[in-house]
Amino acid sequence: MSSETRSRRCATWTAISDLRSLGYICDRCIGKDRNFDIIAWNRDSILGLLVRAARTASIRTFQEEIARISTLAQERMTPGSVELWLYHPGGRQRYQILPGGAISIRETGV
Repeated sequence: MSSETRSRRCATWTAISDLRSLGYICDRCIGKDRNFDIIAWNRDSILGLLVRAARTASIRTFQEEIARISTLAQERMTPGSVELWLYHPGGRQRYQILPGGAISIRETGV
């Protein structure tokens, strides 16, 4: 049985659907020691994506994961840009993961 919660699995498939509607090709990553939940690409970019579901729009509970991926970004070991998509009761919040941590991405027209 998977260790992922049902809401997280739903969030992952919702993210895949969202990415496909934006023209990305997506591969879902599986396994206990994976770094990303989804790797997506189009003609212009590659995106490593962490997908999480939470009861609130706060990313505080994911600090360890952000720090781990931030370290990979600092060492230039990521496939392209890296984002965390947080699905919560109010919708979705996107964060770009940079070498120093995460920064909120403001979406326009999505």
